[in-house]
Amino acid sequence: MHAPYAALHTAQLDLIAHTRAWALRRMPDPEHACVLRHRAIRHAHDHYRAHIPAYRRLASEEHIGAVDSIQPIAERLMSTDDLFKSYRQQWLDDGDFAKMNGWLSEIHHRRVTVDITNITLIDAWVERLEAAGVRPVYSSGTSGNLSFVPRDAEALARLRTASTNYLLPLLAFDRIGSHAERRLIEAAASALPPEPFERVARAVSPRSYDGVFLDFRVGRTGMQAIGRELAPVFQRRTFLYDADLSASALRSIARGPRTEHDRRQIEQLQAVTVAGRAQNYARVLAAMRASVASGRKVFLFGVPFQLKELCGFALETGQNLALPAGSMALFGGGWKSFAGEQIPRPELMQLITDTLGLPEQRIVEGYAMTEINTMLIRCVAGRFHIPPLVEPLLFDEALMPMPKAEGRGVFGFLDPFASAYPGFIITGDEVRMVDGACACGLSGPAVTEIVRAGRREIKGCGGVMASVRA
Repeated sequence: MHAPYAALHTAQLDLIAHTRAWALRRMPDPEHACVLRHRAIRHAHDHYRAHIPAYRRLASEEHIGAVDSIQPIAERLMSTDDLFKSYRQQWLDDGDFAKMNGWLSEIHHRRVTVDITNITLIDAWVERLEAAGVRPVYSSGTSGNLSFVPRDAEALARLRTASTNYLLPLLAFDRIGSHAERRLIEAAASALPPEPFERVARAVSPRSYDGVFLDFRVGRTGMQAIGRELAPVFQRRTFLYDADLSASALRSIARGPRTEHDRRQIEQLQAVTVAGRAQNYARVLAAMRASVASGRKVFLFGVPFQLKELCGFALETGQNLALPAGSMALFGGGWKSFAGEQIPRPELMQLITDTLGLPEQRIVEGYAMTEINTMLIRCVAGRFHIPPLVEPLLFDEALMPMPKAEGRGVFGFLDPFASAYPGFIITGDEVRMVDGACACGLSGPAVTEIVRAGRREIKGCGGVMASVRA
């Protein structure tokens, strides 16, 4: 492990431990959090300069070497999320995966040299990447231009550690945990460093839950990547679609079929998602009824669009359920589909409560994106709190950083947990951000409103799922 990467690794662990204390409302010193986070960001900057060609060139052009503060990074080294789709679409159309290897090598911290012999489709290329240790997560907007975010096994392991140490204490504190569970988690957090805490938590916490995932069994979009990490911890798990949502199919759905292969893929997906709608939802509800009968709690995960469909089907067929006490739903991925359908949040929350018997406290909303390595959770007071893991920024219409991360602007972040690709990103979302103490007991910056920034295409897993079954 080279020096900048080793230093980044150590800084990440310190930041995870601090964030865990923050999630448990132990009120750690925010100034110390800032010191830890900025140190990790500077180490990430050094790592990017040493090993990511596109970032190294940008830093060289801006005459920025090692830095003592994050200000030069925020002002001159941020990238928009277009970085991850900056290849030429013609390369995919032509099946030129040598050029795709070269492009991905520019934004990944290791050179991509996967064998492309006989590869003509995106999906075969993605499978070769995974076999070589590159774990791409992709997303698509209305244009169908796929964004590829290239993680690797080490980055995913660190993401797993950070997420477990942050989300489990956060949710157990006042959303999903009993008093005894909260005390147990607090004791473990006091006794264990981040990595042993993760191992214990993943082995113990999901034992009484069955997992239900309103998504494809195989896929690599942002929500599917989360599901892929979560699903193995449940001994019993059910997916809405027992099928694969491939990159080429996702691209064809948005752009329209251009070959006979494209048409066949779309027809196969529609057979699963449209013609098989009743069968899929009936199977999921049967699995949930089996959990109820055996007294096991249910962990339900999906995008708003699919949760609404599940509840609607249950009502249509008279299959309302009263899930066991302690069950929960976690959703995210955007409220608006590519078709422009807006799902009002209060309506969805009430529908889930009426159909599945979940109290609002146990219906948890998350906000994330493919490029970031943490999920922001909406608290009981309505704020998406930003954990100390990342540095939030606001940008004006000219994409210049605003003096303070308060008010309304384009959301950006410095994510030191992005080790395999540049994690200093200006997103396509416009947000309203506040700072300070919250009624839920947390403190620090938080997002209260989210809309897609002007002139940016609709993007997100909610839109993806809606478009698949259109």
